[in-house]
Amino acid sequence: LAKPEKAADECLAFPNAYGLTVRYAMKACPNGSILKFFNKKGIHIDASSGFEVRRAMTMGVPAENISLSTQELPADFAELVDMGVKVNACSVS
Repeated sequence: LAKPEKAADECLAFPNAYGLTVRYAMKACPNGSILKFFNKKGIHIDASSGFEVRRAMTMGVPAENISLSTQELPADFAELVDMGVKVNACSVS
């Protein structure tokens, strides 16, 4: 995990004036070990479906550290939001 660790550290050290939330797009690799690794580093998760949100939570990622970026709302959308999942409205139509 040397390369992911180096990339994570570089992202977390990125200069910023107002705060920075680093997110891992889990669709790149939803492997449980990877999700746990980034969670331990303090990196939040960008999920693209309700399934991905649930998978991340199963791997120990707190709901408030997950952002759901989707154009189709999952059936349990209200429950996910109540649990603390953040939402990125990709499109409004």
